[in-house]
Amino acid sequence: MIHRNLTPDLRISVIGLGAFAIGGWMWGPQDDADSRAAIRAALEAGVNWLDTAPIYGDGLANRVIGSVLKELPAESRPLIFTKFGHHLIDGKRISDGSQARVIADCEANLKDLGVERLDLFQLHWPTPQPVAETAAACADLLKAGKIRAVGVSNFSTEQLAEWQATGLPLHALQCPYSILKPQTAASQIPWCAEHGVGVLAYSPLNRGMLTGTWTPDKTFPPGDHRGERAEYTGAGLAKTLVAIEELKAIAAEDDLTVAQLAIGYLLCTEGVTGVIVGARNAAQAAALVDLGMPIKAKQMDAVDRVLGQLSQV
Repeated sequence: MIHRNLTPDLRISVIGLGAFAIGGWMWGPQDDADSRAAIRAALEAGVNWLDTAPIYGDGLANRVIGSVLKELPAESRPLIFTKFGHHLIDGKRISDGSQARVIADCEANLKDLGVERLDLFQLHWPTPQPVAETAAACADLLKAGKIRAVGVSNFSTEQLAEWQATGLPLHALQCPYSILKPQTAASQIPWCAEHGVGVLAYSPLNRGMLTGTWTPDKTFPPGDHRGERAEYTGAGLAKTLVAIEELKAIAAEDDLTVAQLAIGYLLCTEGVTGVIVGARNAAQAAALVDLGMPIKAKQMDAVDRVLGQLSQV
């Protein structure tokens, strides 16, 4: 399944596998063997790109992915989208977009992943350093052939415009986007569509809620950040689950799951290039490619009505 271009020579599947669970960071315990099995199953099913970052599991995600890539012939390897400039140091998240950090992070990603070139190199979060310094360092890596495309993540439209003003390459934005959290569709996504920048949506299933399998008594293991947020527990969760039941009914009219409806809606959003969905095991990963189902305009309108009612409750 091929969707829109990210760059003229870099095409991606509509569904990519995110490495969020692989590193065991923010999502509770995760077995490395399950992670490797998930990656293999996703690739066998047709996924052709993986998204990761050095901060996931403090480098564990990259190393796990690298161990799987090592087993594959070069021609069978997926595209690798990774990030830079964001690290956990002495228990604190540190963002650094300096030239030295950009170069060092590129080399570290190449080493841990065991590849000669990164297909997409993304600034994970905005940093205190001047955007021009970060953009220039990325442009140098492009010229050196270390990376194929440059991206940013979690940028506002103002920050995107500041990068564009440097005149240096910017190919993609990665941002949170789901039907339950559509804010970026009103700002960053239209900006990117206007300026030829690809958009990769993360958390498209609202961190699992839109799988349609949750119940009001849903619980999370220790270390899973969702258990600390009101929207995923108690009254907040119960209210959203009522709306999700309505979404299930809309999806069922065309033999879709609520997850297919939620992902299909995003893929039909003008400007969205690809969608990142996480997986914790082989069964979940194998099912990823079935999520990329286009949906009808009437279904999108029905989703909008349900979510409009939810926002008024």
